[in-house]
Amino acid sequence: MAKRRHRRLKVRRLAFWVVLVGLVALLYGWWAPFRYRPEIIQSARQNHLSPYLIAAVVRVESGFRPTVVSRRGAVGLMQLMPSSAVWIAHQMHYQGAVNLANPRVNVMLGTWYVKYLLNRFHNNLTLALAAYNGGPETVDSWLSRGILSENERNSDHIPYPETAHFVVRVKRYRTAYHIMYAWLSIREHSSRGVVSLAKIMSEETKMKLGERLGVADIARQEGWGGVPARQCGMLVHEAIKLAEEELSRS
Repeated sequence: MAKRRHRRLKVRRLAFWVVLVGLVALLYGWWAPFRYRPEIIQSARQNHLSPYLIAAVVRVESGFRPTVVSRRGAVGLMQLMPSSAVWIAHQMHYQGAVNLANPRVNVMLGTWYVKYLLNRFHNNLTLALAAYNGGPETVDSWLSRGILSENERNSDHIPYPETAHFVVRVKRYRTAYHIMYAWLSIREHSSRGVVSLAKIMSEETKMKLGERLGVADIARQEGWGGVPARQCGMLVHEAIKLAEEELSRS
């Protein structure tokens, strides 16, 4: 009897973990993936925006499909119209090819445009997102006619259902990305700490640490900012131990 109970308990635990892993895979792989992370983070940082906001726009606009083209002709990850992309590139003084199927180019131009709209509408995210979907001139018209106000905080008064839905979805995904990918901020701060520590250590000491943790090759090729996040804390701990060893020998 006891063996049966034990077996049932093991089966239930196994089923629980299978379901949990499946849900996590569903959340991160389908519902809120974060592909093209380097391109999104770099462009967001250059424009002083949250990468979670840009990831949310990409998720809603294209589902992270870089070559998708809408019925209206919008292209790529952030669904930019070719004519708008040319104007954005000109405003940015970008001299390269405006290839909207290229994830790096598309995200770079689209992120700049989000920042432009936020500046145009005094950092009001609701208005900026409405303008991204429905056009800035349309939002200007709604403001001038009193349909929307400059302090608009939700999508209740947006006349276009598609635009209102877009605003709601982007905000919802922005929150989800912020919760689900909060570890990105932790990794960034950890990496900064390791880079700062590396600046004050001698090359010999740095290589000793790298060899101890098996990250010497990464440090040589990518710099100390490329050290995996899970090893950043260990690196600091080992640096303190190494310093103590050297002091004890002196």
